Amino acid sequence: MSKRILESAQRLFLQHGYSHVLIDDIVRDLSISKKTIYNHFSSKADILMACMDQFAADYQIKAEAILNDVDLSLRQRFAQYLRFIGVSFANTHPNFWSDLRHSEPEAWEKLCVYKREILLKHFGQLMDEGVRVGYVRDDPTRYTALIVYISAMQQLNDPDYLKQFPAEMVAALPVDIADQADQVVNLLLRGMLTPKFYGEAEQCKET
Repeated sequence: MSKRILESAQRLFLQHGYSHVLIDDIVRDLSISKKTIYNHFSSKADILMACMDQFAADYQIKAEAILNDVDLSLRQRFAQYLRFIGVSFANTHPNFWSDLRHSEPEAWEKLCVYKREILLKHFGQLMDEGVRVGYVRDDPTRYTALIVYISAMQQLNDPDYLKQFPAEMVAALPVDIADQADQVVNLLLRGMLTPKFYGEAEQCKET
């Protein structure tokens, strides 16, 4: 039951924002009693902390599966890992992050630690390998690219942000988050990677 509660709460928090979700919303979503919730968690903040721990654990398992896949080339691991990041962070309410920072500063700090220790650790591992083989430029561009990428994925899924653009432009955007991630990855990698990366990719196509 704890797992079901966390899955429901995480989905609701990300979709509606932490402050806009009540314990009663989780109760209705799962069709259970409030007493059942409190048998497992002491408060909404307690549920939030457990959600973050579970998200970080799941993220790490999936990320390491990509990074350690010996059947994938470095280029394929780059693309798959960046797509994974985009999909993981895109499905959030536009105000989720600022809401969390003001409502639960302790949880916000914990999230920042997770980002530093998990996300940047994995991304750094890929970047260092890319620099060693000459695929990635050895400058701060790679870190700028990661920040821009995550921001772009969040904004592409923010209806309020997209309202400032013409309707026909927004309508032309991919609906599927994975397709959005692929487009943004392709755009960013062109500015981050060296000609050698694409030269070897073209050679692979020819063979």
